[in-house]
Amino acid sequence: MELLGSSQRSRVWADGDRIVKQVIGDAAAFTREVTALRLAAHTGVVPRVLDVDEDARTVVLERLRSDPPREDWVVDYARGLARLHAATGPEHAGLLPRQEVPDPTPFLRFARALDVEIGGAEDELAFEDTGGFDLLHGDPCPGNDLYTERGARFVDLEGACLGDGLTELVYLRIGFPTCAAVTETPRELREAAEQAYFEERGCSAGLEDACVRWLVQGDALVQRADRDGRDHLARVVDEDWTWYSTTARGRLMYRTRVVATFTETHPRTSALARRLLDRMNLIWEPRPIGTVRTHVS
Repeated sequence: MELLGSSQRSRVWADGDRIVKQVIGDAAAFTREVTALRLAAHTGVVPRVLDVDEDARTVVLERLRSDPPREDWVVDYARGLARLHAATGPEHAGLLPRQEVPDPTPFLRFARALDVEIGGAEDELAFEDTGGFDLLHGDPCPGNDLYTERGARFVDLEGACLGDGLTELVYLRIGFPTCAAVTETPRELREAAEQAYFEERGCSAGLEDACVRWLVQGDALVQRADRDGRDHLARVVDEDWTWYSTTARGRLMYRTRVVATFTETHPRTSALARRLLDRMNLIWEPRPIGTVRTHVS
């Protein structure tokens, strides 16, 4: 069998038309992935589960072949996400963990540490569970997606949960917040992808709140292995660190710039974001990010 590259959390081998994946050390992640794959089996956007060894935390999967992504791969990406998200509903409650509701307290503390006035934004940041039962991938990043003539397929669902699919659709707006590479999707491509998502699901909704939820999450400044309960927004006040394509401050400044445009839906949060961005531009070195043109893996 051929040993493939993978994260520190798993070992992956290829054997002809099969993939063998062993999840290391995290029984909950293994259960999440196998459960999510089975729940989404009817969608055609995930590999089929061929066999499972619970004791060894090993799953045998159909090996998906991938073609080179097209220039407009984000449209296939969004359509594939829509199909994945639609795989579950209220009847599946309890089969996977609920999506966590962000706590805005560290973010507000961060703004005050930079001597930025909150300006009454607390009310707009009082998040609640959206009540959705969409099947979320948990980490829908370039590298966890494959492309075929039938569209996008997704692998590595170790962080799968039930919640609001819009929080993953907005990866295209907020710069792929849990991913190694932070990239900005050109507006024309992004709007086409969002339209494809809503057409697939037969609905439409505002995306601003989902973006704001990513802005306040300090864990979205570090890779998964470092999401250990520390307050990373407190860390970034005094230090910066690089994660693959840019730094923590670069990620935060980009997300702040996005939210600063939400003047109609989140006027107080938007105003706070503008004040924050002005302050960060004054005391920190600007960190440009890349633009989505071709697939980043």
